[in-house]
Amino acid sequence: MNAEPGAGGIMQTFAEYMAESFNSNARLVWDYPRRSHAIATFGVDGIKVIVSFEQREPTGPWHVVFEVDRSDSTAAVQSSFEIFNGVFQAVEEFIEVREPERMVFATKRDKLAGIYQTYLRKESSKLEDVGYRLEGPYRIDPYMEFVLKRVNPSGWKA
Repeated sequence: MNAEPGAGGIMQTFAEYMAESFNSNARLVWDYPRRSHAIATFGVDGIKVIVSFEQREPTGPWHVVFEVDRSDSTAAVQSSFEIFNGVFQAVEEFIEVREPERMVFATKRDKLAGIYQTYLRKESSKLEDVGYRLEGPYRIDPYMEFVLKRVNPSGWKA
């Protein structure tokens, strides 16, 4: 199956369909090397995944970046759905604990932008329940960015 009707009659890729269908229960391990940097790590089929949340300026947005550490590409491809689900599980936990004002997801790759958009749309009602609104995508060459913006005041204290 290559595509299936999605919201509004738009055709979804198989990857987008899988992103909407999967949920994660990865065992996340958190580290806080600095007040402005949090790292979640987890494993999938022997692959180590690192999700970083970094606030690059004191009042700036938190940037979300993930990477696969020391893995062969075949194993990473075969576990890609579990990896993405674990990444977005980390995003949800970070939001619940830190309540950032803004989070930015940026990529140069259109396919990855589509997956980000699918995951964020899938979680939109949960995000709205905890006070966030999805903005974007914004094209800021060469990047495509999605922003989660807090619309309710944060109760988080440093």
